[in-house]
Amino acid sequence: MQSVLTLLGAVLGGTLVLLGDFIRRRVERRKEEVNRLVEVSVRLSSMYNRLCGQILDASIAGVEVSDLTAADPLRYEVTTQFFMTPGSEQLRSQASRLMDAYYRLRDSYGQDSAWGAAHDEYGSAVREFEAAVRVILHRNRI
Repeated sequence: MQSVLTLLGAVLGGTLVLLGDFIRRRVERRKEEVNRLVEVSVRLSSMYNRLCGQILDASIAGVEVSDLTAADPLRYEVTTQFFMTPGSEQLRSQASRLMDAYYRLRDSYGQDSAWGAAHDEYGSAVREFEAAVRVILHRNRI
């Protein structure tokens, strides 16, 4: 009887160790996924904020439309990395809105009637994207 209890205790103990290891790995994997998504989201937001900032600075400086610098082609790489990262589908609409806001800001440059609306849209798109990323970060899972 003693050996049966010892064997049962060893099996139960081993099962608990395996279960604990499974749970620990799952939590670590989720944390890594969240960190990767947040990192690539920060890169995307930073890229489009920089691009919009260049347009806003050009407007303040009175630069002509024809003298605007070309957009950084790195934005395609950053955008691809973002959309290829697992979990980005939860941020797809906010990220698309941020990118669309950049294009509207760029296209409305020098047009007084559309410029104000595009500037406001850019600001709200940035805040919306950042808020959605923070929700995922605080929840700590995708």
